[in-house]
Amino acid sequence: AGHLDGLKLDLITMALSGKKEGFEKVLGMIEKMVKELELEQTDDDAKKAFCESEIDKTEDKGKDQQRNIDGLATDIDAEQEKLSKLQGEVVELKKAVADTDKAVQEQTEQRKQEHEEYTSTAASDNAALELLEFAKNRLNKFYNP
Repeated sequence: AGHLDGLKLDLITMALSGKKEGFEKVLGMIEKMVKELELEQTDDDAKKAFCESEIDKTEDKGKDQQRNIDGLATDIDAEQEKLSKLQGEVVELKKAVADTDKAVQEQTEQRKQEHEEYTSTAASDNAALELLEFAKNRLNKFYNP
């Protein structure tokens, strides 16, 4: 850009001096400047195309990432629903385990009581048998001396 400003000043200076050969030189300089501007425009067009391409890629990538985020959000919601359901099932299962433990404890107590009754009854039965055996021996001695 600084180079072009210098060329413009040179052109203006030559035009003011009014020399015939200066106009040819001015026209040559103008043609040179036009060629340089055309090259710069070509470069600018290429840079613009590259930038537009990169912007499109970035926008596409952004859209893909947003779709990915939306999909993950849906997955998270589904997993949270599953988690809530499983937590409810865990609560129910803990209650069922507590109920089963209570039932086992009650049955254990009942078995202990039944065992104590059986032990007591068995001891009474043994004592009765011994007493009957003792009575049988006495009666046997009495009737069969």
